[in-house]
Amino acid sequence: MELAKVQRELQEIAEVYVVNPDIPENSRNLRQQIGLTIPILLDPGYTVAKQFDLPGTGRPMGGLVGFVIIDPAGVIRVQRVDIDFGRHAGQILSIVSGLR
Repeated sequence: MELAKVQRELQEIAEVYVVNPDIPENSRNLRQQIGLTIPILLDPGYTVAKQFDLPGTGRPMGGLVGFVIIDPAGVIRVQRVDIDFGRHAGQILSIVSGLR
């Protein structure tokens, strides 16, 4: 997964979290399978997903797909539903780098 490849660079310039509605065991398995070091926040009630208008229910793994980029002032700069966001992590890195 591309996210695992750029996670260190992302974490050097931003606070990065994976928000996952799945159960803790599946999150741990994901972390181990792809070598993820980004903190995984569990969101079984889709509280965070709803807060950022990201779809959630009725899809595999809860369907929570997308990402949100918030600048240091707390302003949402990018809010995108993207089922392949992990594959587009390089684009996320580019966006975050541009906000510095």
